[in-house]
Amino acid sequence: MRYLLLGILFLIHYSTFTQNYVDLAKISYAISPFNEYKDDSLNILPPTQIIEFSTDLTVPIVLKNNKVIISGLIYEQINLRTENSDQLIYTINPKMGIKFKSSEKFSSTYIALPKLSSDLENIDEKHFQFGAIALYELTKNTNFKYKFGLYYNSELFGPFFVPLLGFYYLSNNKKFEANFTLPVSAQMNYKLNKWLSSGVSFSSFVKTYHLGDFNNRYLVKYSNEIFATLQLDLKSYRLVIEPQVGYSVARSYRMYASDDQINFGFSAFKFGDDRTQLNNDFNDGLIFKIRLLYRFVTDNN
Repeated sequence: MRYLLLGILFLIHYSTFTQNYVDLAKISYAISPFNEYKDDSLNILPPTQIIEFSTDLTVPIVLKNNKVIISGLIYEQINLRTENSDQLIYTINPKMGIKFKSSEKFSSTYIALPKLSSDLENIDEKHFQFGAIALYELTKNTNFKYKFGLYYNSELFGPFFVPLLGFYYLSNNKKFEANFTLPVSAQMNYKLNKWLSSGVSFSSFVKTYHLGDFNNRYLVKYSNEIFATLQLDLKSYRLVIEPQVGYSVARSYRMYASDDQINFGFSAFKFGDDRTQLNNDFNDGLIFKIRLLYRFVTDNN
């Protein structure tokens, strides 16, 4: 417990800088009501409800010389539900990495992200992927830092790279907070009082799932999501309740044959992409989400 506490304090001080908290557990539930398909002029495809559940646990372990091991687990479950069927897909994603503080202004983080991503039917090597992230942070002053890095994953369509560029800012009165890691996420919050904040957030995903129950096909989830958020901070319980209402942009769950791949992907660009899509895309739609965060705070003011 002592080393866990020291690791938490280290992450708070060196990873988030002016942030005085770290979220050790994140649990979310989201539902997108029945979604019609594009290009279904005959109305023969049943509308699909998308239900998502995820848990993200982080355990920091302190080492000597300003180093911290970052360990944890991400579990995600997606249910593509129609009136007649349920298609469940899963991600089980352990994470293990290390964070270094090289100087007062510079730190670096390296995390390995192996995962099982599939419908968990007829499991073989195609159900497994490997990812990694390298992220560097440069402090400009007590209220502002830059960050940049690179994400890689061995997606089922081929090697996939995403360059990361962003910043963290906290206003002098500590009411306005902005945290951008583009092109994957952006969030802005304004504190209305000690227990309530409001804001907006953006997230962008590309994930692949092997479908062992569909003659060795794979599914690619593309989603850009914009949310309006509230945060109810129950400090005495170290809990944050975060209801959200959002909308998807250019969302799709595209199915391909397992041997139908690209040369490689770089952010939004796909090179050598002549794949044949085997299903129809969804229309965009509303998303209702609620998140529960277990937040370790060092300063309750």
